[in-house]
Amino acid sequence: MAMRDDKMGQSWLLPPDISDLIPVSHICYLVIAIVKRIDLSGVEKKYRFTPGNPAYSRRMLLRLVIMASIDGVWSSRKIAKLAQENVVYMYLTGNEKPDFRTICNFRKRNKELIEEVFKETVTVAKALKILNLGHISTDGKLWLLGVNFN
Repeated sequence: MAMRDDKMGQSWLLPPDISDLIPVSHICYLVIAIVKRIDLSGVEKKYRFTPGNPAYSRRMLLRLVIMASIDGVWSSRKIAKLAQENVVYMYLTGNEKPDFRTICNFRKRNKELIEEVFKETVTVAKALKILNLGHISTDGKLWLLGVNFN
């Protein structure tokens, strides 16, 4: 039997497009499409033309938080770690690396927006028949427990 060589550490001639590493049917593309449709001008307005370091895109943070909710990840520290280590999350953030405080503050300040987008995601996924709602439990204002994506 032949054995393949260990290719760890082998460099690539060209870096791959990160989206090439994600299956075409991945739920992250649904998240991207839904967040793209949401008007965030009011939310982003307060960050425009302010002193200090530029703020992360609210759209990017929203994609990150919604995807983490779908995956059942609630901890801001775990979400920040996913943004550094998981290809899907790297794609959703444009390879930005927001820290856990940024994610936590975004979640605190934008609860209604996150809830609205999450409900829209569930509605669209259900209409596309890629969602199986067996049992829904609520915890505060976020409601994902019991949602199984096919």
